[in-house]
Amino acid sequence: MTGRADASKPRLRRDPEATRRKVIDAAVESISDVGYYESSSNEIARRAGVTWGVIQHQFGTREALLLEVLDDMWARLQDLVQRADVGRGTLEQRLGSLLDVLARHYGSSEHLVAIQIGLDLGNNPNTSATTRRAVIRHADRLARAWQPLSVDTLGPLAEHPDLVRYTFATLRGYLIGDTLSRTFGSKPRDDTDRRLLVDGIAESLRAEAKRRGLPRPT
Repeated sequence: MTGRADASKPRLRRDPEATRRKVIDAAVESISDVGYYESSSNEIARRAGVTWGVIQHQFGTREALLLEVLDDMWARLQDLVQRADVGRGTLEQRLGSLLDVLARHYGSSEHLVAIQIGLDLGNNPNTSATTRRAVIRHADRLARAWQPLSVDTLGPLAEHPDLVRYTFATLRGYLIGDTLSRTFGSKPRDDTDRRLLVDGIAESLRAEAKRRGLPRPT
């Protein structure tokens, strides 16, 4: 009798999008906590509160899941760039605003997760050719993602690709290094190095503009 009553209860149906979100977040959390190679399929499933069968149903393989993590980060990055406002104030102020925006991506522990995923999937001989191509496309998209912000930040200097690359590479390198220092050490937060970085880039851009006979950025 009890069995018939239990059988008559409606089964709770999972929300596929909610499950997808939980699994992606669990993968990022696991890699951040215990590292890429310790984040097994079962560990990710445990953290997400689902079975590996559920993850297989949604993503197929662990490799496909990790690609989905990269795609999810890419979608949020696009939204971040679209909402960013970096075009106000002096060159130093605009560079500071750009640094704040870049920090939302490169200054986060999630970016360290993306680096680990990209390095392994892009270089592991066991990775499928399709996945390797997807990782390369992801890296290419990421390199171009910030271009819309270059005009607002640099003005006419944005017409010069080498100056754009210099600006973004310098800011990005600082943020990644700062994130690593805070993740693996005990670096205190200090705005001095941030100010020196922004002032140094601004002065370098002005000096290079003068050398090339370009309008001096204000």
